Amino acid sequence: MRETIGGRGVLEGAFTLLEALNEHGGQAGLTQLVRATGLPKTTVYRLLDQLADLGAVERAGRGYRIGSRVFRLGRFWQPELRDLAKEWLPSLSARMRVSLVLAVPREGRALVAAGAVLPADDVPAWPGSPLPPGTAAGRLLAAHHHALAEPDADALEIRSAGYAAESETITAGLGCAAVAIRTPDGRVGAALAAVLPVRRDPVSLVTGLASTARSFSAALAEHSRPDRAG
Repeated sequence: MRETIGGRGVLEGAFTLLEALNEHGGQAGLTQLVRATGLPKTTVYRLLDQLADLGAVERAGRGYRIGSRVFRLGRFWQPELRDLAKEWLPSLSARMRVSLVLAVPREGRALVAAGAVLPADDVPAWPGSPLPPGTAAGRLLAAHHHALAEPDADALEIRSAGYAAESETITAGLGCAAVAIRTPDGRVGAALAAVLPVRRDPVSLVTGLASTARSFSAALAEHSRPDRAG
């Protein structure tokens, strides 16, 4: 990547570094970041120094990690969805005995907005993290959002059925089913996915998930009403 002084190039470089830190679990060394970004070492060092002064990254031993300022700003991403998820997902997860993940289409990918994960399940559900290709939630969102980098030959069938499902595509022993959560104007704004052991058919949960998604959509519309602002 060509070094650019000033303007958009600096912003792109800074965000490229933050993305690289995120992909390395929030912490990485200078050499790792140079390899990951393709930026010159002097540029990486200079940008990291500036980001550290702003609180966007922190020095950690010989490396760097995501800073508190980024965390504070990120807390307000998707507030309506996250507030509803915090209220609904834990009790729903306990009742259905499944891990639940709420995903949204952003940046050409399906990103986690919230989750309620059972202790026995190895399901990554960090807010803001991208879902791996092939998840039920990613396939459902891709079927309704063509910009997502996850083309699917079954998109028409998914739209017609109203759900997507997979079995052991991502993790051995686990399957997944996902349904749509619609925005007040009727678009598919998110996907609600249930992750469960393959001995339980994921499709068997679709009816319950769909009912919850409709209630979730209605609650989201209520939160978005202009007269609630006062």
